[in-house]
Amino acid sequence: MKRLLRHPNFPLILLVLIGLAAGLPVYNDYGLSWDEPLFYDYAAAIPSAYSIRARLDGTFNMEEAYGPATDHKVYGPAYLLLAQPVVSGLEAVLPAAQADLWHLVNYLTFLVGTGLLYALCRRWVGRWAAFAASLLFLTQPALWGLAWINPKDMPFLVFFLAAMVTGLRMVDKLSTGETPAPLAPEQTARRWRRIRRGWQIVGGGLVLLALAAVVFWAQWQALFSGLIEQAYQAEPGSLLGGIFTRLAPNAGQIAVEAYINKALIWLNRLKMGLVILAVVAAIPALALTFWLDGVRRLFGWLEGRLGRLPTWPAWWVKGRSTRGWLLPAILAGLLLGMLTSIRVLGPLAGVLVGLYFLLRAERRPLAGLLVYALVGGLAGLATWPYLWEAPLGRFIEVFRHMSSNPQSLPVLFNGTVYQSLDLPASYLPGILALTLSEPVWLLFLGGLGLAIWQAFHQRLVWRDLLPVLLWFLLPFAYVMLRRPPMYDGYRHFLFILPPVFVFIALAFQALFERLRRPWVSGLLLAGALLPGLIGLASLHPYQYTYYNTLAGGTGGAFRSYETDYWLTCYRELMGELNQTAPAGSTLFVHRQPSIAQEYAGPGLTVLRYDPDDDQTFSGSLLLLTTRANVDLVNHPEAPELLAVGREGAVFCLVRRIP
Repeated sequence: MKRLLRHPNFPLILLVLIGLAAGLPVYNDYGLSWDEPLFYDYAAAIPSAYSIRARLDGTFNMEEAYGPATDHKVYGPAYLLLAQPVVSGLEAVLPAAQADLWHLVNYLTFLVGTGLLYALCRRWVGRWAAFAASLLFLTQPALWGLAWINPKDMPFLVFFLAAMVTGLRMVDKLSTGETPAPLAPEQTARRWRRIRRGWQIVGGGLVLLALAAVVFWAQWQALFSGLIEQAYQAEPGSLLGGIFTRLAPNAGQIAVEAYINKALIWLNRLKMGLVILAVVAAIPALALTFWLDGVRRLFGWLEGRLGRLPTWPAWWVKGRSTRGWLLPAILAGLLLGMLTSIRVLGPLAGVLVGLYFLLRAERRPLAGLLVYALVGGLAGLATWPYLWEAPLGRFIEVFRHMSSNPQSLPVLFNGTVYQSLDLPASYLPGILALTLSEPVWLLFLGGLGLAIWQAFHQRLVWRDLLPVLLWFLLPFAYVMLRRPPMYDGYRHFLFILPPVFVFIALAFQALFERLRRPWVSGLLLAGALLPGLIGLASLHPYQYTYYNTLAGGTGGAFRSYETDYWLTCYRELMGELNQTAPAGSTLFVHRQPSIAQEYAGPGLTVLRYDPDDDQTFSGSLLLLTTRANVDLVNHPEAPELLAVGREGAVFCLVRRIP
């Protein structure tokens, strides 16, 4: 037993065992979420895109590989391609519904992500601090609940973790560990003069471009309008017409004015971006021109506080064995490509890994980074059939679609129903603060402050922790500044949460070192876990509806914030209704009647309910959800027959029409 406790991987093994022991007994308790059935149909259909037999016998049809939902093809299927064979294998050994087996595989994927978080934390902290942060992550009710029912966003979080862990390790393998010898004073002076000249050229050039864009703005607008009109009218076989057809495949159905207006909007954004970039570039150019000695002293002070500043990498490092970094680069590239094939935002992980590469001070070859990017691009293309016809054009199309997220849905936030296009700036920080357990943000702020202090005292390697911090900050800043449409809480931004728990691991490390006695550290960890554990038990199987005490719990959040926005309550509600509804009853369902149909008994007829074309009749039943408080405006006078909820919050209900 002592040997097991001392094993370096014992905390990781314990973490996995806790996750399995807690999850396996309840894998068939969770109901289908909003569009899960269609997504799993996509999973069943997408392997046909790789059918050699269908291509040979002439029956191949790529559209059939996307499943019944027309919009799922823009979601990369890498996770589905990996998970579908596992689900099929489990079907042979477990007597369970396919949806329950998918839930089990989704949860096991989340458990793998917890192990990856542990591995990431181990870069900076000891094994028990990494264990504590990872266990706190695992027992967050909101994350636990989504882990079962969300086959889109939670796998993206897990693969983002995998891409970051392998990417950072790849850079470590690329680095020789040898820093270049300090330059002689005259060499340093020459280098600073070259840097000044470079910034003067770059800054001056950008300022001139920005001035040209502003001064001749009307001419630029006229030029682009004429170019688009010419491309719109060009023959498809011509060079200009061919390019336009690839970028705008629906041009025949849309007026040219729409394309001109859209192009002018993008041109205006480009102008604003160019102006901002010119200002940003002009500041260091001016500083280097007029205060070169001051800038040199500043960098000297920073180097004294933070250690050797980054050096420029070489294309190739003589004497560096390719064998040592090639396999890590290929593995990291494969995971980056699959991450991109889950969601188009995946390249962000590659950008963060590239930043870490550039921040290093050691000698390192750029060739390794090129292999990483090349493998990532090929892997993403290979696992995303929708891109095969026009890789670049369709990738840009999907990126534009996802970045604008054009759906307009009602969202209940702080007691007001907003459209997802018009949510206040406080939405993301507010939901993040209310749906993670109380210790999370206290520990995060403590860990962040500690990391900054340790970095300036050279007790922590700042250059590999900075990309992790930016992993959280960049998407968060994007939401706050750009204000994209959002709904369903922050599920689209789940992937920014692992960095929070990395800094929590730093806080645990400092606390454990100060407390020293293991039993006291154990009590501290138990106290940090307790709010989440209570939520896991009291809300089962609706843990993703969790709100902490700042919102008054899930019961206090009811009617002020969304709870079961993905309608998983239909499983429990329909189970009760099947036992109480008279044979031959008709049930109208406001949202997603297909899910209710999955659980309906043989004597129950399920129909769609449309508030604008109300077909309900006396004696019929009406299933409503409390999402966006729609139950308050649809037959509120009808008596309630059944309701499902937790902690005083109602998730969905059935009314009998009088």
